Amino acid sequence: MNRHPWLRKHLWHGVLFLIAALLVFGNTVSMGVYSMPEVSRSWGGLVAFGLLCMGLFLLFRGEQFLESGSAAAEYYEAIAMAVAIAFMVRSLVIEPFKIPSGSMIPTLLVGDYLFVNKFAYGYRLPYTRQRIFMGEGPKRGEIAVFEFPKDPTKDYIKRIIALPGDRIAYREKRLFVNGQLIAQQVEGSYVYVNEFEQKVESQRLTENLGDRPHAILVRPQANMDQWTDETVPPDHYFVLGDNRDNSNDSRYWGMVPTHRLVGRAVALFWSWDRIEGKIRWERVGQLIR
Repeated sequence: MNRHPWLRKHLWHGVLFLIAALLVFGNTVSMGVYSMPEVSRSWGGLVAFGLLCMGLFLLFRGEQFLESGSAAAEYYEAIAMAVAIAFMVRSLVIEPFKIPSGSMIPTLLVGDYLFVNKFAYGYRLPYTRQRIFMGEGPKRGEIAVFEFPKDPTKDYIKRIIALPGDRIAYREKRLFVNGQLIAQQVEGSYVYVNEFEQKVESQRLTENLGDRPHAILVRPQANMDQWTDETVPPDHYFVLGDNRDNSNDSRYWGMVPTHRLVGRAVALFWSWDRIEGKIRWERVGQLIR
């Protein structure tokens, strides 16, 4: 008895590759409009094109290829299918990122490598600004990766401080949410070497944002204090870096739109200290809070 045509291996494999191509390509468009500069600075376009070609090949020539008995056909399933599934997982579920700057010290250090849960804030439909399966969405105190609103080809990572409708104020290095001063406790001094190999002396504090206490750094002597007092508009989020006097965040360029969210930072899987030339083993596997 002949199998139903859509149960043939080459057809559903081809469909899998086409879906992977659409998902990868969906990450290389901006606001629903194809962005040539963005694609030219990433591998997204090339990867999507390769997956598309493979999908079309399998749909129209896959049966002959799989039944040819060639060495390429024998290795096909072990390699090609793993690649397609990996790209689908990377587009939908989890993706690795590297920390290149010190804006999130002491929580995240330069050279940290982390996993981001891309489904934590739902999924953005390709070529649109619409997100589905968001659930309750981001919460105050979570660390999120997002596309930088001023240049969506760049990914930023900051802590979500205020949600849509919140009144947010930051002045004299103190944070107010909906008129309430966020409590801070001084923990002592903190010295770190920044990405330019310069020593920076700061003060470490614990900030209690709801039920998410977290460490921050401030430099009392620094005059780089950008004041702000505004209400977060619908479908937007106010974000700050934990290294308050060394962070380019919502105080300077505004809010993060919902459709720019990439995912929630969940855990470190590697940490390399470039200055000391060694692995930070104590950080590997840490959950991000």
